[in-house]
Amino acid sequence: MVDSDDEVEKIRKRMSELRRELVYDVQDVSRSAKAMASPSFYIRKFPWATLAVAAGVGYVLVPKKKKVVHPDMEALAELVRKNQVNINTSKAEESQGAVKALAVMALTWAAKAGMNYLLQQMTTPSKPKAPRAAPSSPVDEPTDVKR
Repeated sequence: MVDSDDEVEKIRKRMSELRRELVYDVQDVSRSAKAMASPSFYIRKFPWATLAVAAGVGYVLVPKKKKVVHPDMEALAELVRKNQVNINTSKAEESQGAVKALAVMALTWAAKAGMNYLLQQMTTPSKPKAPRAAPSSPVDEPTDVKR
């Protein structure tokens, strides 16, 4: 009977140790999962692979240079007859698009600046103005006498 009590006590101690270790293991797993979710983890761990992925994404996103063809008048006339040329002479639309984009950027910036200012004014406690002390005698009063 003594052996079974000793064995039970050993099992209890071992289970208690395992529970304590489990808490630390869960914390380690949580910490490593947070680290792996951060882009800086991959940048530090795999700098060359990160650079290669960034270069590949940049290559895919940057549009290819348009091919400009300078045909002669006969070739243009032939293309127009075959309805293979789409002539668009409106440059004003492009400049209006740029002006609109700049206006939207300026408006967005102004709105953000205004919201930041309002938020700062609302969160900063206002200082109560100190009341002016009343003059104790007529001599202390400011006068507008010109000599």
